Amino acid sequence: MTVSLFQRVQVEDFDKWLNSDPEQVFAMMKQQGASSVLMTRNLEDPNSLMIHMAFPDESTAKSFVEWYEAMVQEWTAGGHTPQSIKEWWLGTNVDSHSSGSL
Repeated sequence: MTVSLFQRVQVEDFDKWLNSDPEQVFAMMKQQGASSVLMTRNLEDPNSLMIHMAFPDESTAKSFVEWYEAMVQEWTAGGHTPQSIKEWWLGTNVDSHSSGSL
């Protein structure tokens, strides 16, 4: 069963926050169990993001949340652009009512 994890994030400056090497970021996320990542910016506030990640199970997703929150503190302490995690939302996919393409 695939578990979806949605993260709502507010950053001060998207262009400064965005890592210039997304492959490095994706590799870290994959190492923590994510099988896919989709980042979406708010049309009215480009510093507001919704990130959707897929995980193989609930335990892996919850472990990712713990890892990520610790990493955000480490990154911010290291001088990276601060971010505020506004919300984590965890759920299971409803495969019979979902489509990857229409």
